[in-house]
Amino acid sequence: MTSVLVVEDDANMLDMILFVLSREGYRVRGAVNGQEALEEMDRSPADLVVLDVMMPVMDGWDLCRELRRISPELPIIMITAKHETSQKVKGFDLGADDYLVKPFDPPELVARIKAVLRRYRIAA
Repeated sequence: MTSVLVVEDDANMLDMILFVLSREGYRVRGAVNGQEALEEMDRSPADLVVLDVMMPVMDGWDLCRELRRISPELPIIMITAKHETSQKVKGFDLGADDYLVKPFDPPELVARIKAVLRRYRIAA
């Protein structure tokens, strides 16, 4: 079973994503900031990380950079309200595999997760 770590500081958004992904058969857990996410990854690495950009303690930019440093092959999907092209480019430059702008429809997130995992499994 694929393990997904969702990093999101908005409790309602986090709960919704965890619910949707668990219903799709993923083993899910959440973190509310980048530092907590790194601690979760130390305890038990995830197969994929979905992360928000704007968070307290450690934002998504810094988390993405750190995840790439410690786990270069980890699939990462960023979700954020930042829709400017420059922000998307920054996310990809830092190592994100995909970038989804809020608000989004849950089936689109699930489809993007499946696509990213498919690419990683083919490359592995």
